[in-house]
Amino acid sequence: MISLFCAMLAASLIVIDEKAHSVSFEVVSQDPGSSQPVEFLLAGPDSDHDYESIFLAANTVKELAEAFEKAGFPRGEPVSYNDTKFWPVGVPVEIEPDIWTLIGDTRNEYKAPVIYTGGLRDENGVPDAHSNMPAAVFALYNCAQSLFQFDDCLGQSDTYARFVPNERIPAGEKRTIKVTWKGARAPEKVELHLKHGELAETFLALRNRSTDTPIVLVPDFDPELTIAEAREAAKALAVVDSRRIKVNGFKPGQFFYRSFMPLEQWRDRTARLTQPYEIRLAEDGSDIRLTVIKEDWSDPVSIDPKLIVVENASFDSIGKEGDLTDTALFFAPASTKLAHIYAVAAKLPKKVCNFYIYGE
Repeated sequence: MISLFCAMLAASLIVIDEKAHSVSFEVVSQDPGSSQPVEFLLAGPDSDHDYESIFLAANTVKELAEAFEKAGFPRGEPVSYNDTKFWPVGVPVEIEPDIWTLIGDTRNEYKAPVIYTGGLRDENGVPDAHSNMPAAVFALYNCAQSLFQFDDCLGQSDTYARFVPNERIPAGEKRTIKVTWKGARAPEKVELHLKHGELAETFLALRNRSTDTPIVLVPDFDPELTIAEAREAAKALAVVDSRRIKVNGFKPGQFFYRSFMPLEQWRDRTARLTQPYEIRLAEDGSDIRLTVIKEDWSDPVSIDPKLIVVENASFDSIGKEGDLTDTALFFAPASTKLAHIYAVAAKLPKKVCNFYIYGE
């Protein structure tokens, strides 16, 4: 059954085929130039990034989102850097014309499928892209607000200057885009329980898992794990993190897996770009000591700040002087159980959300 959505919209007509799960709509070429790097295949009609877009939609982002969902497109999960979800999750879709006739990949890398996540929404379900720039409908990098994404982990810096227009379409020329969801499902979300003394068996089972269906993996670092075990598990997760097994996020009260793989150079305070809180504790979770490092930039000659180190600082003093940072470094014996680290992290303000753990 084909229905006409918002019949005779002022801007353009959106055609929905609910049975075929397809949406056809009008777009307008921006002709950014054949050598101009583009960051959007499609943006909303009022986007301030029209110079980086191949097309602007004739309809608003809100109207398009409503059309896709009326056609039965299931909403997925956009990326969320605050929640360390670097892989967008959604259902694969097909676009006509083939997008690779419209854009070229200068690096000739993996041509990832396109998925529908639906983008960030407000409490009423309205797309963030409807009222906020860059009003992305299909960003070529992992833009959280974009309704469509490549099924890949693509930061903005990873894609800059990678994509260029593949066809010169005169500015103002109208085209029709058709997007179809053919019933393919989103990856299955799987919680991976990482327990003391069972890591080898757990990763062996993961390796032997069927490769037919991609999964989104949420690691569960059991509180009884030691820092040393957590580091080994994190190194294994870094190996499997891929398009087939997407490691996304963390359980509440725990840490993202890369927290257990900090750079050794960060032990040197002068090598850091900013100064996180330093927290040291004994193996049994006692003798907890907080160190706050403040930067004094008062010397007009020096290109580096003077570091003012406050040992044995009070946890209650964190952020009281407007110097709250979002990162904390933990230092404890490698045999320390994560339960002790989790307990200390829970004492910190919510803004402190990045954690790195060093096993001594």
